[in-house]
Amino acid sequence: MGETFRDQKERWLLTLALAALVLLLFVKIKFAVPEFMKGPDWVWLISALQSKVFEDIVGDLLTGVIAAYFFYVLIDLRPRLKRERTTLRVLNLLIASVIHSYETTHFFGHTMAIDQVSETLLAKDKVDRHLKEVKDSPNLGKLKCALFTAHSRFADFQQTLGMAATLSPERALQWLVITDKIRLLVDEYPNHPESDVYVPSQVFAEDNPELDRDAMEFIRYYSDLHEFRESLQTCFYEFLEQANKWIALENREIGGAEVAVA
Repeated sequence: MGETFRDQKERWLLTLALAALVLLLFVKIKFAVPEFMKGPDWVWLISALQSKVFEDIVGDLLTGVIAAYFFYVLIDLRPRLKRERTTLRVLNLLIASVIHSYETTHFFGHTMAIDQVSETLLAKDKVDRHLKEVKDSPNLGKLKCALFTAHSRFADFQQTLGMAATLSPERALQWLVITDKIRLLVDEYPNHPESDVYVPSQVFAEDNPELDRDAMEFIRYYSDLHEFRESLQTCFYEFLEQANKWIALENREIGGAEVAVA
């Protein structure tokens, strides 16, 4: 119910239909005339309100309003809300696919069908937890998993702006921001440092006494890899911040509808 009438326009239309129903009941039931209206000054008004002509004209008008609203809900509103739910699910799954690859350290997350990802990943507490982890202890492997999926899905983010625009201008604007953050993350894709001697696990391992950390190649690779990780950290952190704002839009819409219905 709250989702159906979350839009202010829909709440006004519902109020109008309910008011028409109440007025129709008053017209058809013909309540007893109050004592103060039984005097000669009110005779003409009471006669008009209780006349058959008044009942037929006003009753038909109110019935028409109620019937029009019923068919509006049946033919337009419910199918449109169903389309919006489907559209929102597609957009949510796109965002969740990047977060899923990070959360599960799934290096082949970009090969998964998008409907295999759960929308439950887009919960504020989960995103907040990832934000803290990315800020305090960035993991290069997990960040690379997110990068691979973002690279694979980037075209999808770009091509679904029209879908976001069908939901609301606010959604479209936020989708533009999210797509821009994905672009910044994807821009790091070709910047992964390479070395013929070392691998990332050696750089971040602290208990390898046989590793010559003073070698020029190691110092270069160490510096490049840390810079690369910091870039991924910044880009993915900003993406998660915008994902939280996307979640907040939905929570605000639902919350506003619940307050109005209450």
